[in-house]
Amino acid sequence: MELLINAQKEERSHFKKSNLFLLFVLSFITFGAYIGIWFLKNKNTMQNMSSKTTIHFGLWKWFTIVSFLFLFIHFFGEMVFSDYGMANIKSYEIIFSFFFVGLLYYSIFRLREFFEVTYAIELNKYLIFFLHIFYIQYKINETQ
Repeated sequence: MELLINAQKEERSHFKKSNLFLLFVLSFITFGAYIGIWFLKNKNTMQNMSSKTTIHFGLWKWFTIVSFLFLFIHFFGEMVFSDYGMANIKSYEIIFSFFFVGLLYYSIFRLREFFEVTYAIELNKYLIFFLHIFYIQYKINETQ
């Protein structure tokens, strides 16, 4: 039994332990765009651990780039675009945000299934819903 627990801890060690406070601050400063970077940083680990990964990392690359583009436009767009142009961009940004949230929750609940099946770690679905990557990273840090 102890051998199985040690093997599971060794597999979990492939996930990098991160500072939760720094994760929260970076997500806050970038208005959530850092979430995409977190998924992309852990991409290789997730794919190596499970051949049946259903998280679409190509979409995460695209969403991360577009998120930072919208963040840049938010701060510097008024120098380039008129008020009408900024209003159009804001409407695209709102539509994009809904797709981003959809991809986030799809990915985070696939990651929840992965952790529950692979590591037999019980994750609270409500905490996953409200805290998403912060709760997942907390559990990764806790198990190492």
